[in-house]
Amino acid sequence: MNAPSHVALRLTTLAFAALLGLQCVWLVLTEFYRPNLIRLPTDAQAAAAARSQRSHATWVARIAGIRGNLWAESAFTYADLLWNSPSVDPDSAKSLEQARALLYRALDHAPHQAGAWLLLAGLASHYHWQNLDSAEALKMSYYTGQSEEALMPLRLRMAARLDAISDTSLQILVRRDLRLLLAQQQKSAVKEAYEDASPAGRRLIEAAVGEIDPSGLGSLRASAQVP
Repeated sequence: MNAPSHVALRLTTLAFAALLGLQCVWLVLTEFYRPNLIRLPTDAQAAAAARSQRSHATWVARIAGIRGNLWAESAFTYADLLWNSPSVDPDSAKSLEQARALLYRALDHAPHQAGAWLLLAGLASHYHWQNLDSAEALKMSYYTGQSEEALMPLRLRMAARLDAISDTSLQILVRRDLRLLLAQQQKSAVKEAYEDASPAGRRLIEAAVGEIDPSGLGSLRASAQVP
């Protein structure tokens, strides 16, 4: 190997080593400062706790750049909006736009994230976004995370609120989650979804529970605080 070729090889190797070193620093930096928030909060208390990490999570996501999971975690700090009044004041409107932008970015980089699809569906339904089909976003949450048990209670609650619950394919997915929740004795999650459901959602839950656990249908109706 002549001298110029030898020098070129060394320079190329050095460049690759430098790039690898920068990548390692980038990965370690984001993991070191990453907030303790991995999953979508599924109740109001957890959502309120996640909100306190909003600026921190967004800062880490910006450092990460293309890591969709970190953009999703940043969006999860806006989950408290699911439990707010659907009437939008200026502060809520700004937060909603920020949450939507973060979710779009997260799903652009990592469309397999069931929690991000679920939060997008929940916000679209709760705040009546006109240009986004909440039922289709909810289906994506099922398709990308059918086995994510932690999401099932909130996902059932979001689905039961929808007027589009008459969609046959969505009904099949909802019934599957209902079956699993009842098998795991998570009757309180079913009860909460039933209480918060639209009339169509309530009928679906009644029909599904009647098929899966006929003896439990009466107790569900009796214990639920339905207006």
